[in-house]
Amino acid sequence: MTWTDAQSYCREKYTDLATVDDMEDLNRLITSDSSYNYWYWIGLKKGDSMKWHWSLADRRFYREGETEFRNWDTGTPQNGNCALMSTAGLWHNTSCDDQHHFICYDGKQDTNLTYVLIQENKTWIDAQSYCRQHHTDLVSVRNQTENTEIEKKISLRGLPVWIGLFQDSWRWSDKSDCSFRNWKPEWLLTDQSFNCIMMSSYPYYSDKTKWINYLCHYNTSFICYGPAVETPEKPQLKRQVVRMKVTPKDQNLKFSDSAVQDSILQEIRNKLKEQGLPADIKVTWKKQPDGKVFHKEEEGSPKKEEEEKMKKRMMTKREL
Repeated sequence: MTWTDAQSYCREKYTDLATVDDMEDLNRLITSDSSYNYWYWIGLKKGDSMKWHWSLADRRFYREGETEFRNWDTGTPQNGNCALMSTAGLWHNTSCDDQHHFICYDGKQDTNLTYVLIQENKTWIDAQSYCRQHHTDLVSVRNQTENTEIEKKISLRGLPVWIGLFQDSWRWSDKSDCSFRNWKPEWLLTDQSFNCIMMSSYPYYSDKTKWINYLCHYNTSFICYGPAVETPEKPQLKRQVVRMKVTPKDQNLKFSDSAVQDSILQEIRNKLKEQGLPADIKVTWKKQPDGKVFHKEEEGSPKKEEEEKMKKRMMTKREL
């Protein structure tokens, strides 16, 4: 089918065209296909607006707000879809076809190295492929502490390095915010009509896991996905947002202090573990639109008045 017809079919019969979240997802998708088609559609299609993403797309890797951390130099970003870090720790964007040294992130259990400097000149896409093959991915910079740590690693070299930040306008059919991409090097076509993505599972094709953009009206096979099935090896991730009220014994306690916030989170984790939840449960603060976690409850606020009414009702019931 064409990409659009394939999308309609998947939405009617299953959930949607396939979304690929990471390399594990990609490998599972390849091994699930026994037809050995040369090419088939997945759910990625070009949209109308550009957005910055990290190459490492695993949502479990980032706490609230960490995907949005930026350390651009003055006057940037301008032209170019891939990001460099200078020896001063400031970021610039340039053409992804330029060649530079790069930093890989290694999250494997069997290594003590987290940031690995590769002193080879490669394009951004080739650097990404190298990091995914030998380590985990191109480095994500989640906060100022990590930015400083990486800056120290490259400062003596005197050369800028690729980091994992890139921008594109590609969007998944199911509207997910996944930033995982796996382009075939030197393929991505700029022709405006090549707006849909296909990949191959042919076992004798050297780049069988790589993606290309092609004409959306081309007829080919496609992969749908259905509802996730929970297994002991890969349990479904579940997220729950809970509003809480904190009444401090020490009125001088500063809830804007990150150390205080971390201490409260640790107490919550301990309580959850006592209740039998898994030890690796992830608990984070959800920031409000103004960037704050906590807001002081003022006298006369609707919530405060409602609580007072509730207390009065409870006292009346006791008296009766």
